[in-house]
Amino acid sequence: MPTASYVRKWLEINGTPIEVEKIVDYCIRKENGKVFDDWGKDIITTMVTYHMLKKTISVIKDGDEVVGVHMWYNCNYDDGWEFIRGWEEDRKDGDSIFLAFLFAENRKVLKELTLDLLAKEPDVLIKKLIGIRHRHGVPAKVDLSIKYFNKLLKA
Repeated sequence: MPTASYVRKWLEINGTPIEVEKIVDYCIRKENGKVFDDWGKDIITTMVTYHMLKKTISVIKDGDEVVGVHMWYNCNYDDGWEFIRGWEEDRKDGDSIFLAFLFAENRKVLKELTLDLLAKEPDVLIKKLIGIRHRHGVPAKVDLSIKYFNKLLKA
């Protein structure tokens, strides 16, 4: 499993792939101040590359243009935002999946991202699902149910 320091070193040696640059630029354009905290482009680049290496990212394109991105983590239910900020390794044997960093141009793209997630990470159907939502200006952990996917798939 790649670590953040491994990914940073890999990026220093190999440079940032154009594909990663496109995904990062899209995420930054879609950022509303509630998703990436105060992270700069370097940290977001590391995170996108990290997810690409561990295969926990869905990217939807329209031609060459990125129109949707979703990244997730395998973890335990008690893991929180610190799990992500601390660049902890995924817990494949964990009891939960942390659905994070979701950006989409429209409902059709949300549906495509959902189908891609289900294909890449079928454990989402049996593990607990968690996410972070801003409530009253503060990030709060939320439990998600399988109904979350039903809603997205009805696009």
